[in-house]
Amino acid sequence: MKLPQKLLLFSLLLTIFPLTFGAFGQSTADSYEKLWRAIQSDTLSQEKKLNFLETYYRKAQIEKNTLEEYRALEKKSFIVPFDEAVLLLKKMQPLVKQIANDSLNGDFLNRSAVLYYDNRMFREALDYAIQSEAFNEKNNFPYNLNVVRITIGNIYYHTRHYDRAVFYFTQAKDYYQTKKDYNHLRGYVSSLYSLSKAYWQLEDTAQLAATIKESEQTVVLLNPKHQLLETAYLDYVKGGLAFLQNNDSEATKYFEAALPIIKENGDFTNEHVIYLYLGKILWRQNKKDQAVTYLTKIDELFREKEFLNYELRETYEYLIAYYKEKKLPQQQLQATESLIALNNRFEKEQLSITKTLHTELDTKKLETERAALQQLLKSNKKTYRTWLMLAAVGLLFMAVLMYRQNKAQKKLKKKFDELLQNTPSEEVKINVPKTDSATESSKPKSAAVKVTEQRLLQLLEQFESEKRYLEPVKLYELAEEFGTNRNTLSALINEHKGNFSTYVNKLRINQFVRDLTYQPDLRKMSLDELAIMYGFANAKTLSTQFKEETELTPNYFLKQLELRDIELSRNAS
Repeated sequence: MKLPQKLLLFSLLLTIFPLTFGAFGQSTADSYEKLWRAIQSDTLSQEKKLNFLETYYRKAQIEKNTLEEYRALEKKSFIVPFDEAVLLLKKMQPLVKQIANDSLNGDFLNRSAVLYYDNRMFREALDYAIQSEAFNEKNNFPYNLNVVRITIGNIYYHTRHYDRAVFYFTQAKDYYQTKKDYNHLRGYVSSLYSLSKAYWQLEDTAQLAATIKESEQTVVLLNPKHQLLETAYLDYVKGGLAFLQNNDSEATKYFEAALPIIKENGDFTNEHVIYLYLGKILWRQNKKDQAVTYLTKIDELFREKEFLNYELRETYEYLIAYYKEKKLPQQQLQATESLIALNNRFEKEQLSITKTLHTELDTKKLETERAALQQLLKSNKKTYRTWLMLAAVGLLFMAVLMYRQNKAQKKLKKKFDELLQNTPSEEVKINVPKTDSATESSKPKSAAVKVTEQRLLQLLEQFESEKRYLEPVKLYELAEEFGTNRNTLSALINEHKGNFSTYVNKLRINQFVRDLTYQPDLRKMSLDELAIMYGFANAKTLSTQFKEETELTPNYFLKQLELRDIELSRNAS
């Protein structure tokens, strides 16, 4: 008997997809807890995790469980490629608004910061991280606050602002060590590791050794699985300390002990940093051929993944020097091409330090050398002597440039030191002789003028001592308050203080310098906030007046203050 067409189609579907329908029906009927345990399983493949997450998400949609929808999307964002993860963030954002939960809002900002950071989009990551820090601080969520502080520290680390990185890592460490639960313990260990890396880059062996000692006392408190991994990373930074101390055998021992577990963890970045240092150790032992076997591993990583951290950049300086010494221009050209490509990538990634990159990476110099090598390979007519002359000219040019830059930096540093020497910790009081008002009317007119002048100077002294110059102030208003006219007060100020605008701005700048020198907490404020606080319309006006008064920029001044404080702290310890 011939079956109806619709019935045949339905039977066919049941034949082909019975397991699929059954599995989906069974999964959606499962509890969220059971599904989540499957998703969290270490034995499950990424593909299966994504399938379970899709089931989890559909179940949440059917049941209109917005919180679980968000949870599924967030977990998925850690597994899928970056472009897809960004789309998931866009799906998560309206869910956060629907749930209207402050803790979840902070979590979303943290996730956004980490996603962009992991994909080296540092500007976007820092934008989200700063929003998250402000939000979590305002709503008193200390755990999330210090999670994002580590992220901010990592962003500063990877853009080579190591002092700022130390500041944020230290804040996180100080918080995590005060709590006793396991999550805080892991945060404590993580922040200690981050601090160690920053001190390593700063070549601060004293602080690095102290942080390693603190880590050794803490890692043993972890469970065996986490302890094994964190011990490997501890060996890694111990290798860094031994390298800085020129203890090659100890450095090699620690690096080689850390390497297998770091590789197993899939951390190819730090795996290749270890290759770099093993290569550098062999290089300074004049075992250059062996060193190059490690350095070429890093070059292979760059060619395979088109990715390197800044700290791996010097690989190509060694390779270029090696190929040049061995007279292998083709390989030297390839290494030069790779370094130029890296320079361009770092410049795009780290816009905040483009000027530094131009100076330190010497892109123009490398491009010149590339052109010379290309010409050498093409024509093979240039002599070795000519090449040496070109190299000498290039080196001379760089030496002159570095000398000028160094001279300019020394000049700025001298200005900074002079500014601090001339800045007392307390305001200097101006003593103006007081007049006898009882005899004022009996004096001749010229004497009365002097008495008026003294009275106005005393009022100006009071104006200064009360710091009223930090408020918006106009000359005619001050003259009315002092019981005189604008012209008289202007003439007096011109004679004793300079013109009115210069006088007020000088007072403000002096106060700014004094306060920022002796009150480090003020340095956490933005330049716009400081401008308003010290009577200026905006940060640009403050910068202009500060440069005019001190020949320095406020940013340079603040950075030098931070460096000075770090140096004082080192000396004290």
